[in-house]
Order: sequence, then structure tokens, then C-alpha cells
Amino acid sequence: MATQTEVARHLSLTDRQLRRLQKLPGAPISNKRGQLDLDAWRDFYISYLRRSKNDVPDGDSEDDYEEKLLIARWELTAEQAVTQQLKNEVSKGKLIDTGFCIFALSKLAMALSSTLDSIPLSM
Repeated sequence: MATQTEVARHLSLTDRQLRRLQKLPGAPISNKRGQLDLDAWRDFYISYLRRSKNDVPDGDSEDDYEEKLLIARWELTAEQAVTQQLKNEVSKGKLIDTGFCIFALSKLAMALSSTLDSIPLSM
């Protein structure tokens, strides 16, 4: 039996990483005094690493996921800024919605077609 800090040190993890692993299904639970079984945790961690090796492509680690998350947040913020700029342009009257343009041009084409049909072909 060992404490959480001892188990983390034995598995070369931080306390935070061990607490995150404790939330996973199948993780060994502590006894009533908070002592953890070192052998059970070693077996669980080995199986966890094997599962994660099969799930994660080569070269991806937790840091890579955090970096990808940061990049995704940055891209989302940039897209939201572009969207807000377009909304501002519409409210200023400098930009027109494409649906409205299609509607207006179709009405104009119908009005012009009747006028053009009435013009004789030879002059």
C-alpha cells in the first residue's frame, strides 16, 4: 500500500496526472484510509498506455493535444472576428445578403424579359 504521491512517483507521473487517471473507468480505488495498491496501479497504467498507444497516432502526446486545442481556439476566434466584421458591414449597408441579391435580380430579370420580348427583332 502506498500514498498517492508515492504511486505517482513510482509511475513517473505528477499528482495531477494520477488524479486524472483515477477518474478513468477501471482505475484501482483506494481503501478507506486512502492507501493505493502499487501493483494494481502499475498494471492499470501499463494497460492504459497500451490502449492509448493504439488510439493515438504516432507523435501525439498530451502537449500536442493542448497545442491543437489552442490552435483551434485561435482559429475559432479569428472566424468569429470575420463574422462580426461581415455583420457590421451589413448593418452599415455596405454589404448585401446573397439571398436578397438573388431575389432582387430574379425580379429584375422577369421585368426586363417582358420589356425585351416586346421589342421587334429587326430594326
